[in-house]
Amino acid sequence: MRHFLSTLDHSSADLAQLVDLALRFKGGGRGPIRSGPDLRGRVLGLVFFNPSVRTRVSCESAMARLGGTATALSPGRDTWRFEERPGAMMDGDTQEHIAELAPVLAGLCDAVGIRKAEMMSGGNGARGGAAAWDELKRDTFLTAFAERSEVPVINLESNSSHPCQGLADMATLRELCGEPRGQRYVLTWAWHPKALPVATPHSQLLAAADSGMRITLLRPEGYDLAPEVIRAAGERAEAAGGGLEVSSDRELSLQGAKIVCAKSWGRLDAYGQSQEAARPADELRERWIVNEEAMARTADAHFMHCLPIRRNVIATDAVLDSPRSAVVRQATNRLWSAAAILASLLGE
Repeated sequence: MRHFLSTLDHSSADLAQLVDLALRFKGGGRGPIRSGPDLRGRVLGLVFFNPSVRTRVSCESAMARLGGTATALSPGRDTWRFEERPGAMMDGDTQEHIAELAPVLAGLCDAVGIRKAEMMSGGNGARGGAAAWDELKRDTFLTAFAERSEVPVINLESNSSHPCQGLADMATLRELCGEPRGQRYVLTWAWHPKALPVATPHSQLLAAADSGMRITLLRPEGYDLAPEVIRAAGERAEAAGGGLEVSSDRELSLQGAKIVCAKSWGRLDAYGQSQEAARPADELRERWIVNEEAMARTADAHFMHCLPIRRNVIATDAVLDSPRSAVVRQATNRLWSAAAILASLLGE
């Protein structure tokens, strides 16, 4: 691999090999990863435009366990503000252009991870709705940086995808299901007081597809994910021995599910609108929560969520504290998937 920007850039088979590596690393226990490459003297640069807990700590921990080091920057707080537009007249609040930033960081580090995900609501001026999403999904900063970088670039979450989360989910599905192929997976929308971006549910959907699961994308009418991602997930799921359907029928969709993964996301046509305009309707709140009643319809399913999670909003305490909750396992698998990515990119 040259970069790790989207799981769509890699085949299901290649991703499965990364999962194999992640679980092999995990099987070695805590402490240094002795079965991986020796990354002593190697440096991972991390650039976080957005807050992070699991992504930052998992990347730093993975690099340390492989023998290397990591350094993290937060643009606008402890660095300059960066410009990405070609031909920009930089007489505003940006001080450094990506044309210099990318080759400099590539010269100082052996790999660079970037998290740059725009807020879904507000900040897009007159370009709202589909126009705002069409612009944001291009991930111009990330792709421009990768084009200018001579070292591997890792997407730590962009507007369109969160591939590190997706790979960790694949590892978790393998652990929970043994052989995920053909088993029932439901990615369900959940109500949230704010409209959230679609990057993480995109990667969760693709994780189940690349695992060959029989997937139901369960959402209220109007809350579809990006059509190109749904199409790609369907094709990959069928090729891997599974399939994909889209539904708004909660009662029917949950029947027979082995995995229920909850996530909230906003409408694509609400991108760029005010927070109040983009906020999910209150009448959806009571129906679209994962509670004991919902889980009782399943085939004793495991519950997954990427975290952080708003208790008793996305899912109830009873679900999260149940022995069938896999959210902590899913989160800690971020370490081992990060280690697999770094080993594949930097190992010799």
